[in-house]
Parts: sequence; structure tokens; C-alpha cells
Amino acid sequence: MWWPIRNRYPEHRPEDVDTQEYDYIVIGGMFIIANEVRYIICSKSHQNLETGGTAGCVVASRLSEDSNTSILVLERGLANDTWMSRIPLVGANILSPDMGAVSWYSEAMKYCANRQDLIFRGEVLGGTSRINGMIYARGSVGDYDIWASTGYPEWAYDKVLPYFVKAETTMSRPKSFYRGDSGLWINQVFDPSTWLFEIYHVFQRAAEALGFGVIEDTNSPDAPCDGLSSLDSTVDENRQRVSTMDAYLPSRTAHERQANLTLCTGATVCRIDGSNHGAGYRADRVTLENSSRGHDKVFSVKVKKEVVVCAGALGSPQILMLSGIGPRLHLEQHGVEVMRDLPGVGSELSDHTAIPVAWEVPIEASLTHLAKSPFKGALEFLKYVLFRKGVLSLPIQVLSLFVRTSSLEQETSILIHEMERNKKDETDLETRLPDIEVMPLATSAVDDLEEHKRHFSKIGVFSLLTTLLRPKSRGTVRLRSPSPHDRPKVDLDLLSDPEDFALARKAVRLALRLGDAIKAKEFPLLRGVSVPLSDHSVEDMDKFIRHRARTTYHYSSTCRMASEHDAQAPGVVDESLRVHGTLNLRVCDASVFPQILACHLMAPVVMVAEKCANMIQKDEATISQYKTRDGSY
Repeated sequence: MWWPIRNRYPEHRPEDVDTQEYDYIVIGGMFIIANEVRYIICSKSHQNLETGGTAGCVVASRLSEDSNTSILVLERGLANDTWMSRIPLVGANILSPDMGAVSWYSEAMKYCANRQDLIFRGEVLGGTSRINGMIYARGSVGDYDIWASTGYPEWAYDKVLPYFVKAETTMSRPKSFYRGDSGLWINQVFDPSTWLFEIYHVFQRAAEALGFGVIEDTNSPDAPCDGLSSLDSTVDENRQRVSTMDAYLPSRTAHERQANLTLCTGATVCRIDGSNHGAGYRADRVTLENSSRGHDKVFSVKVKKEVVVCAGALGSPQILMLSGIGPRLHLEQHGVEVMRDLPGVGSELSDHTAIPVAWEVPIEASLTHLAKSPFKGALEFLKYVLFRKGVLSLPIQVLSLFVRTSSLEQETSILIHEMERNKKDETDLETRLPDIEVMPLATSAVDDLEEHKRHFSKIGVFSLLTTLLRPKSRGTVRLRSPSPHDRPKVDLDLLSDPEDFALARKAVRLALRLGDAIKAKEFPLLRGVSVPLSDHSVEDMDKFIRHRARTTYHYSSTCRMASEHDAQAPGVVDESLRVHGTLNLRVCDASVFPQILACHLMAPVVMVAEKCANMIQKDEATISQYKTRDGSY
């Protein structure tokens, strides 16, 4: 529904931009928007669920600040600029297509009992920042210093920090050199007094009873690796979700910049067309169709300067492969003309594997009570509308526990004494990162929807989503067919590396210890509904892990920043995010991460987008210095 006083968002359709030319084209969600622009940006997202359209809004907003530059944004979904989509808990319902979420099944996971997992992503302007859990987490200093150590010093922590600061306005944290107070993107921390589920308070006390301290700000460069922390959430002072569309391309901005910014929605990118020159491959145009099947007409837009693909870790490799850039043999199998043989495209898919450990609790102690009682649901809706309070005004996750496995005893997952933990070699980057995140959720976290409908939708459930932050397993994204309308084949390949099993066992044992501590606080965990038969038997533990392991939708690294000649994992983009061997084609989303970060991915994606836009602007300024009077180079 349109809010009565809000102007309709200025959306265009593919036929409106046909034959037009733009400086930049930004592709989001495999959609394109064009109109006398000099750069083209491709964006498709998944974030927190984390990523593509998320970055596209940032890049398009920054480039369109120059009124002399024309930008076309192509989005596969619609703007969906509705009031309902901004209600924090409502917008996070990824099972509702009205919010912009789409899903399909992964390939069978051979190390997880051949199960298939649901893949979700946001096909809507703003990508998965419109439908995710709204968690604002940057990662640790060590995350980015590891990136720098692979040969990219411009991506070290001290180099990327200014872009985090530039992007944000924190409503809750004190002013400091590492937190922003004037950026477009708002976040805040919810005080424990606002938490509406008692189990979160009990979880906090249980973690403290096991010896874990409090991390005041997980986004501080000095934040310890082990501890419990309240999380920053991208929610504003009116308790509304702040997606990157809301922050960077709100209706007012989109209307004000219509002269040089064109937003084309309902557009599926077929391919990026170009040609090989002596200096490399140059993108010349983007072809697209209506996203709705049954519309066979193909449209085309020209690009003067650059195409920026921001379609996320699943969409960006698909667009590149449809355009003839990817593994030669795979492209030839699908009849796609090879323009650039890059084996790394679609490879090295990374995700944070998670195993939900869960118990039945009284129904009023979980989110289920809203679904089971229409009266309570209506009451909460009125609370939100009238007072901006209640369950709907908050994210479902408000705190997390972060742990290094080296801080836990091998067989029991009991926290090692602080003095022993402090003996770790802090010069080793690997020891400066958490391996595990335990997310307390007052709802079911199992990924089997049929099981959820049969069992968990009828009872109160409390879950500890134990998450592997630094998994070794890697998957792939491949074309299902040469049609851009077909979803890509996603092989998550969770737990394919045996080291992940060892990490998962420690994580599950820690969750069970926390469960025991919660019971000791006399909170009624009635019975285990997702627990191993025994935590003493490796066989029982591994069977449970195989049966419950799931995605957290934190897809990354399928167009990673690395040398294309890397023997172990060939890269796709250079330090400027330009695709190897191309002149004017960049990728900007979580797919470019050299390796997955030990955190939720939305904030790092926005940082990458801010840095990408800045690099494009600097390159343009340099080129402008060498232009002749007639505009040639």
C-alpha cells in the first residue's frame, strides 16, 4: 500500500530506457536502469541476507551527486516503497513475496545428508537490506588486515575505516574516530530495557555465568573476540527499517535527481555486450528484458563510461557468465560465447554455516504467540502504529555471543580461563578473529519449512543459532541454462571441509552448555526439539550436524578480489574491483570479498560500495585532466 502522503516512487520500465545512453549503468538484482548516464551498475542483493541491490543504491546515489553525470539503475524487482516494508519485524519476513524476497532450492548438499536448502535473496530496490535482520556489524580489524596481507594494502582496516564512518550515523554510540555521526545510514542499539522476550535477559545472565564478559561495541577496533554484545541495528528514531534504498535513494532524492538518475525496475539483465580491444575487453551496452515471463521483447541501453555489477554473490557471477565472462568449459556447455576465460567466476562461494540448537518454551515466551493469537497480533500492530513500540518495532535478534574456538576446551567447550586466553599470540591475525557466533532467537531457526509447519509453528521455540564465522568449505554458482530468467545453480557444499566439523562440534557443545546454564537460571526450557542425542558421542554429534546444518544467507567471494592466476583460488577482480582483462566493468558487492568476514555482511558491503564509488570518481577526475577541448582523450 502507498502511504497516503507519500509521492509515488519514480520508477521506469525497460521499454522507457530502450536505446538510451548513460555514463554509468548500475545493475542491481539483474535489472538495469538507464538514461544519459556514463556508468552502468549491476546490482542484485542478498544481505544479512546480505548484499547486491544493497550496494547498487549506494553506488548510484554517490555517482548521481554530480548532476552532470547520467546514471541508470537496473533492478530486477520493484521499488516497493511501502510503509509496511519499513516495519522492522514485518519487513524481515522473508517468506512473504510482498516484501521482495524470492527463493529457490540449492543443489543437494552431499555432506549434509543430501538435503537441499532454500536460497533467499531480495529482488527489490535496496536488495536484501530491505528484508534482512538489520544487523550492522563491520567485522574485526584482523578481517581486513588479512585481506591486506593477500596483496591488497588499500583494503587494510585503516584504509576502509573512513568509508564505514562516512556512511553511518549512530544514534547510540558516543562520538569517536571510528563511529560516524553524519552519514546517510542510521543505526542504533536497543537497550536491554526494550527487549520484549525474557529469554534474552536470561541468555545474557547464562553467558556471564559461564565466564563470558561484555563487549561494549563489537564495531570498535579494540573489541575483544570473546564476549556478549548488544548489536547495532539499522533502525531509525521512528523505529523504521533503514535499508540502503531508504538511506541513499529515498523517494525525495530519487525525485530530485530525475534529470540525471533513472531507476528502471522490473528489468532482467540478459547480458553485458562488449568487444575485445588490444588493451582489453570493453563493455558497450546492456541488453535486458521485462522480468515478467511472457514478454519476449529485448531492450538495449548503451554505456559511455562504466558498468558496475552489484547483483550480489549469486547474481553477479550469473550476469558475468551470461555475458561470456567465466570458466570457458562451463560457458561452452551452455552455448555462451566466451569473451574472457576467468575460472574464478562463480567459484569459492562462501557462507556462514549454522546449526540451530533449540528447545520448546512456553508459547508466550516466543514469537509464536503472535502467529497463534490474531488478537495479540492486532494489538502489537496498533502499538506500532500509535506508539512505535512493541514486538514489531524491534529486530528479532538484539544480541549475540562471539567466541574463538581456541578459547574453548577441546572436548567440553568450556571457556578457558582468561589468563590462558591472553597468552595467545596477538600478532597472528588468525587469533584476532572469532570463529563462532551464537545467536539467541525467540523463534524456530530450523530451515525445513515443512517440519516447521508440522511442529514448530504450533509451539513456543527458543533457538541458539550456532554459526561458523570462518568456515573452510567452499561452494559454486553456475548457470542453470543460458536464460537470464532461470535461477542459477547454487551448490553451497556446506561441511565439505572436515575442519568445519570440528568447529561445528565445539559450537554445538557450547550451545548445549548455554542451555544448561539457562535451565540453572530456572527458565523453562521444556524439552529439546533440535538437539543431538548425545554430545559425548562424535557419531551422534556429526549426525545431528549433518541433519541440521543450514545457510545463513551470507553468500560471498564468488567474484573475489585476487589474482586471476592464483593457483588455489583464481580471482575475478583487482584492487579497484575491475574485472580482470576488462576496461570498464566492475563488480561491487559481497562477491568481491577475498575471503568471508567473521561477521554479518551488510555493513561491509556498504563500505565496499562507498569505496567503489570513490574510486570511480577519482578515476574520472584523473581522466578529465587529460581531455582535449572537444571532449576526446
